[in-house]
Amino acid sequence: MKFIRLVLIASLLLAGSPPCWAEQGLSGSPAVAPGLQFTKIQDLDPNAPATNTMIKRKWAVVIGASRFKEDRLNSAETGSMDQSARDFYNYLIDEKAGRFDRSHVKLLLNSTATRQNIMTALGSNWLGTVTEPDDLVVVYIATSAFPTTDGNTYLCAYDCALDNIYGTCISMQTLMDTLRRSVHCTRILLVLQAAYSGAAELESGAKDLYSGFNVDLDRVVLGNGYVILSSSQPNEITWGSAFSKNLISALRSEGGLVPLQKAFAIAREQTERETAITHPGRKQTPAVKADWKGTDLIVGAPPLEAVSSLPGSVSTYLSAESCYLKATQFMSAGNVADALLEYEKAVTVDPRYADALADYGAAFTVGGDWAKAAALYERAIAVQPKDQLFHVNYARILEKLGKRQECLAELEKAYELNARDMTVLLALANVNMSLGQYVASARFLEEAAILYPANSELQERLSYVYAQVGDLDQAISHARQATVIAPLSASAQLNLGAVLSICGDTKAAILAYREASKLKPENPEAFYMLSRMLEKNGDRAGARIALAQFIRLGVPSDPRVLAARKHMQEL
Repeated sequence: MKFIRLVLIASLLLAGSPPCWAEQGLSGSPAVAPGLQFTKIQDLDPNAPATNTMIKRKWAVVIGASRFKEDRLNSAETGSMDQSARDFYNYLIDEKAGRFDRSHVKLLLNSTATRQNIMTALGSNWLGTVTEPDDLVVVYIATSAFPTTDGNTYLCAYDCALDNIYGTCISMQTLMDTLRRSVHCTRILLVLQAAYSGAAELESGAKDLYSGFNVDLDRVVLGNGYVILSSSQPNEITWGSAFSKNLISALRSEGGLVPLQKAFAIAREQTERETAITHPGRKQTPAVKADWKGTDLIVGAPPLEAVSSLPGSVSTYLSAESCYLKATQFMSAGNVADALLEYEKAVTVDPRYADALADYGAAFTVGGDWAKAAALYERAIAVQPKDQLFHVNYARILEKLGKRQECLAELEKAYELNARDMTVLLALANVNMSLGQYVASARFLEEAAILYPANSELQERLSYVYAQVGDLDQAISHARQATVIAPLSASAQLNLGAVLSICGDTKAAILAYREASKLKPENPEAFYMLSRMLEKNGDRAGARIALAQFIRLGVPSDPRVLAARKHMQEL
């Protein structure tokens, strides 16, 4: 299943003049002088697919997410995204409006709009299997979006993580690449209603480098027959579901047979007017980009085949999917036994259901059955070798099985697939560290720190790694950077104290440990290290006070507590 909404729209109106998006102030077609016809080189190809043919069948994926697993993403701005998706879905299947057959539309809302489900729906398991050249595809997406440091825009899936946006969110580039690779028709409309997420932007470190709020269509590379509608300009915020509401209303007019160009113009004008009133000085102007040949698009045009039976492979997938979704629900509820039964049903019905195979393997890890988990992940990777998450999870299992070199090889494959996935970078750093390869470990941590400059833990890890190789200048530099990023972090102060003590700067180490003990007075480690530094600096009285605090806070089973009691008598 997929997390993004793509809408493909084609027209039954074969007569009339071609659409002039540029004349409306929209990007996509070059403006031409009256009486002249502009011809692109690819138009001269006699084998090029034409968009003037009748629509044979219509397919759609509708995605909406208002609630996310990451609580920081749940805000008032995203509150209407799932409802707007449901409204668009209802428009599509309305016999007097969108005229899509219900079985030809896949709806993903909230918890079902995971990254894996979205990419599966947009890829080979759904759109990539059912579509043919003369079909129409519609993908509609309503969710949170945010810019990153390179100026690109990412869309949030239900299960995205703010500390790993490049590995768990969906970039526009990945979305378009998946559609171009999988969808075999030349009528595609992608509708994006992306609510700006300040939380995600801040976490990605983009705030100071990029002022955008939404998808920049100028950065999106189209293919023939694509139209993309965005809820706002890249430097504007999308306010709620105003654009989607107005677009649906416009598309329903004229019995659902209104040309897309006309419907968009109406929706854009209404959205600008409404948001100018509700948010003075910050109105929202929807945007469009198109690479289209032929007559204007009409979403509600009835297809030649009113109802098309699903291919056998898709029917098998859908049957397996129902079991897979039940298993997912059981896992969320902590019912592993029933989840295993449903996963088994899913992979029995469809032995090539990669997501089910992988999650089945993950379920076995709960009980520590690493061998069965490994076998299932091997099957999942054989079906879908370019899924970096499969390789990462398989690597974890191999590590549990003691196959450290094989684990490293799988992580390197995952890195080749996505070099910006935080999980991959940290795993590579940790495995290399465990193998004593600290230089390689530092390389991956440095790459992660560039992507997430506001992550103090990365600076702490870098400090530790550089200390291990004897580069104390770098170790201190990263340790201090961690305290700058997170001045209220006791962990950062403890790490700084440790590095300073290695360098022999006892006085500075004492200051760091004192600060750590103030920030987290219930942490025995801060007092233990403070006591050692004070004693080393000749302050026996201060060392006794700090050591007494350690004894009071320490766990009785900690052998250092018993040793501390004896040492108190020596101070």
